[in-house]
Amino acid sequence: MISVPTAAETGDRIVAFYHAHGQLIVLQQIIGLVALAAFIAFGLSLPPNRWVRPALWAFVVTELVTNLVPLIVVATNPSADTAHSMSVVEDLADAAFFLSIALFIIAATLSEPAWLRIAGYVIAAGCAIRAVASPLGVTALDQIAPLAFVALVLVMSVKFLVRPRHQPGGVDLPS
Repeated sequence: MISVPTAAETGDRIVAFYHAHGQLIVLQQIIGLVALAAFIAFGLSLPPNRWVRPALWAFVVTELVTNLVPLIVVATNPSADTAHSMSVVEDLADAAFFLSIALFIIAATLSEPAWLRIAGYVIAAGCAIRAVASPLGVTALDQIAPLAFVALVLVMSVKFLVRPRHQPGGVDLPS
């Protein structure tokens, strides 16, 4: 919907942006929370392994922080310096979020067929690179990495819906 300013902007521009788009930012964060609830349901439905739940909860925590920071800026009407500092925090939270996405992808695809694991590893690498590159001002993966992640979740969801892992009689189906 809308991208919040990064720390590359001046504090005055950040404050002006939040004043101009406050309602849309609040709406976006609410939609993000609803989407997060759906994602938690997806993550909890994955075949369990040692890493999938911790990776899911790392994803949840970092996503909540990336939602919380813009809400604080909208709610508190901070000074230009404070708004800039909050944007630094948001940039760091966003980087942590993309690292948690990469970890989640790796954990979620551990028991998947090779083609899905390889696709997952490529997307995880893109998310990890985006996590490091974006705070440095490199924005090439800012649109691609999240879309690739959503596409992977959709592929995994369809795969699970089309080919369930367990039959009603308790007999496991091969992946």
